[in-house]
Amino acid sequence: MDADLFASPRWIRLVWSMIGGAGLAVLAIARWLTPDPSGMGTHEQLGLPPCGFLYLTKLPCPTCGLTTSFAHMARLQFTPAWHAHWLGPPLFALTAVTIAVSAWACATRAPPAHIMRRLRVARAMVIIAAAALAVWMVRVAAIVLGRS
Repeated sequence: MDADLFASPRWIRLVWSMIGGAGLAVLAIARWLTPDPSGMGTHEQLGLPPCGFLYLTKLPCPTCGLTTSFAHMARLQFTPAWHAHWLGPPLFALTAVTIAVSAWACATRAPPAHIMRRLRVARAMVIIAAAALAVWMVRVAAIVLGRS
């Protein structure tokens, strides 16, 4: 393929529109869902199965509670969102910021690779993954120690 195609304003706007649209869809779905009172399982309203990891181990997986947390955040219910999953509120905020950045980048025709390098997206993803692992380990430890 021609490399100039990916540098065209039309292509750049398409990419940013898709990124912003995906973020907007996530927040809209979060608002549409009703948070499960148990703190997890809200994703089942989307036709998804219950968490297999939770079923097999009786321990939450690293993402258990995130959909519920997002559904609470979409209603500005901060405390239940934190209780459902500690990373839910920051990831919800990051999703909202992504929509704003996408709109700005689309309007200015900023190349996606340039913006992602400038915002250090790869580093941010590593930090988010490490935080998710740490939060999960704390959650599992609290459950295991609580059973003893």
